[in-house]
Amino acid sequence: MKKTLFLFLSFTILSLIGCSKDDDKADVNYITAKFNGIEERFTIISVDKVDYDGYTDIVVRATPNNDLTKIVTIGSEYGVVGPNEIWGFSYETDSAYYEQDASNFTSNITVNSDGNYVGTFSGSLIEENNGNVLVVTSGSFNIKY
Repeated sequence: MKKTLFLFLSFTILSLIGCSKDDDKADVNYITAKFNGIEERFTIISVDKVDYDGYTDIVVRATPNNDLTKIVTIGSEYGVVGPNEIWGFSYETDSAYYEQDASNFTSNITVNSDGNYVGTFSGSLIEENNGNVLVVTSGSFNIKY
């Protein structure tokens, strides 16, 4: 009886420990935001570090699982954190390309080193051909690479 109880408790504890690690994965490797009020989550992520003379940039490209025609790109200097450090933000669909409006776009990078990139963003994006505005709210990213 003691042996059966011990085995039961051991398997229960092991299964709980195993589940918690899988659940943690949902908290990383995403970019999420509302584009004109419609929430989108981008989870197919690629990260490039580009070396220049004296500094390195980090460029992240992401697409949602359900629509590979949508692409978000975020660029900033690697290792630099703080407000408004994103120098490039774009959103692309199969029919339009939007870039951040530098006068109406805010960001805050809180982690940017050792394979971790975390921050928030919001503001306006402008369609390059006709000047249409896309409003971005509640933007955040948490990427491990």
